[in-house]
Amino acid sequence: MNKNHFCFLLMISMLICRGTIYAQDSTNQKSIFPEGISLEYGIGSYAVTDEYISKEKYSGSLPYYSITWANQHSNYIYHLKIDFGNSSEIENYNVSADIYQFTLNQGFSYALPKFTMFNKDAYLYLGPSTELFFYYNKQKIAVSGFDYSQSFALLISAGVNSQLFYKLWNDFNIEGSLDFNVLSLGFRMVDMEENDESPAKILTLVSANNVEFTIGPRYYLFDNLSVKAAYLFNLTRISAWEPLLSASDNVVFTLTYGF
Repeated sequence: MNKNHFCFLLMISMLICRGTIYAQDSTNQKSIFPEGISLEYGIGSYAVTDEYISKEKYSGSLPYYSITWANQHSNYIYHLKIDFGNSSEIENYNVSADIYQFTLNQGFSYALPKFTMFNKDAYLYLGPSTELFFYYNKQKIAVSGFDYSQSFALLISAGVNSQLFYKLWNDFNIEGSLDFNVLSLGFRMVDMEENDESPAKILTLVSANNVEFTIGPRYYLFDNLSVKAAYLFNLTRISAWEPLLSASDNVVFTLTYGF
């Protein structure tokens, strides 16, 4: 074998090895995102100040239920999520309220290049999302004709979603996510007798925020079945009308089955 033949074979070998490594990284990048259907249940604390009704803070426990569908496409992940919370035990001293919250969120997540953190592989996904958020507050009190015992808010938003996957071992990951709105069409109950303020407005980050943050470990029982325990924080703030501010801390348990 002459020198030219040797150099040619060496170059071919390097290209094959590089392609194999890239294919493995690409496979890892695609398989790290938990595809399939996920069921979630969470419990924790909730607090809200809805100044359309009262400047007082109401607090209690608001159970959290969620179902998510995630599907891998050629170069992105599509995910659809529905979550719901309801409690009749959100209280301020002897006054209680029924709180309903509903969120419908869909998004597209695109994989960024893999990187290393503390000598372990980490994967970051980023993409756009759209969201519908509904809030309803019904006070359990008797009121006069000039007072209000119920309130609602609705946000139809475009935003950003992000997910981080930190691979500790083959079957064990640490996962985090951050979702937030950027621009929203907002609706709010207004007092039509007291002022002529519009119940619908275009809202930016200055006047409306709906933020969700999660972090926790996931363990794969099988290739297509995993469980996760996570901390979930949610913040909703609307200031374009009578201010609304709510926040919740939850421990959330997730079961994911991949098809």
